[in-house]
Amino acid sequence: MAAYEAYLRTALAKYEYADITKRDILNALRSYTDLRPMKDTFIFNDGKRQELLCLTGTIPVSFKGSTYNIPICLWLMTTHPYNPPMVYVRPTATMQIKPGKHVDTNGKIYLPYLHEWKHPQSDLYGLIQILSIVFGEEPPVFAKSSAGPPRPAYPPQSRPNLPYPNSGGAMPMPTLPASSGNTGYPANPSYPGYPGYPAQATQPSSAYPGYSSAGYAQPTATQAPSYGGYPSQPANSTTVASGNSLSDEQIKASLLTAVEDKMRRRLKEIFAQAQAELDVLKKTEEDLQKGKQTLDSMLQKLETEQNEVERNITLLQEKDEELRSSLEKVEGKEDIPIDDIVLPAAPLYRQLLTAFAEEQATADAIYYLGEALRRGVIDLDVFLKQVRGLSRKQFLLRALVHKCRQKAGLPDLTG
Repeated sequence: MAAYEAYLRTALAKYEYADITKRDILNALRSYTDLRPMKDTFIFNDGKRQELLCLTGTIPVSFKGSTYNIPICLWLMTTHPYNPPMVYVRPTATMQIKPGKHVDTNGKIYLPYLHEWKHPQSDLYGLIQILSIVFGEEPPVFAKSSAGPPRPAYPPQSRPNLPYPNSGGAMPMPTLPASSGNTGYPANPSYPGYPGYPAQATQPSSAYPGYSSAGYAQPTATQAPSYGGYPSQPANSTTVASGNSLSDEQIKASLLTAVEDKMRRRLKEIFAQAQAELDVLKKTEEDLQKGKQTLDSMLQKLETEQNEVERNITLLQEKDEELRSSLEKVEGKEDIPIDDIVLPAAPLYRQLLTAFAEEQATADAIYYLGEALRRGVIDLDVFLKQVRGLSRKQFLLRALVHKCRQKAGLPDLTG
């Protein structure tokens, strides 16, 4: 299993949901050990090629008390598990496909489980379990008879387009069973058939993929000695004809299958085109919704800024009215007393202003006395006598300024 994990990590590199797909595959391989993953090339009916992963091998099927190995191949789309796998029966050289309610002449398997596939309710393990049950009621293959004439080749115009590429070798054509002596194959159960399976819109718009048999070891009876042989087709079956011509039932079944495949391909193309247009419309809708949200945000921001600008305009208009009113009052007066404007009205503040002015004037006087001493205008004795008196006065003025500021509740001056 560890080797499978390493292989799947590389093989699923181009898958959109690689981790989910790997878990789904490993879960199926734990229970069905005869299956193994293999990467191969799909060849669609339109000639398109695509590298996809498949689970190829055999699954055990119980039929009439015996266990048989039925060879199948499950092809996983790159969008797995959100799209159902495509399942085919891969008969060996000793087997022949038995068309029925769930298997067509090309080996394509149809099941309601595949038609109603939905992740995470559907997975590969559940699909293989249902295949085992369905094949137990109606085996999809029967053993070829060793005796009997070889089956003639299809005419050039009526040969069906089998989903197997030419590169891997042509699919072996079975021989007709002997006219008598074979054990009859049980008739199909009488349960009602399922309705037709319309193509799903999420699947790729291509036809059924072809298989490449390169590297595929066809299981034989010797690979599982504990299992019994495959049941034989009844001699009086109406699906084959004796001689060198095809029976009417075979021609009818082939034509019905061809028409069904063509209609299915056409429906897939229509659904795929509609889905692509729908995806484009959804993407456009998402872009428009994002643009609408951006525009709404811009409009809201513009409205907020507009309201703020309007408030500022109103405030400026009020200030402008105040200034105009003040100018009108000033223009009406001819003589304005400067002292009344500069001097404060309260006595405390008037005393504070006077003391501060005198203290600053004393500081200037001390400065100029120093300049006069430096220039030799006055001698040292005169300088010391004047500075001593001015310093005493400056100290008293500073103390008065400090006290006035405390009374007025003003902060102290620093420096």
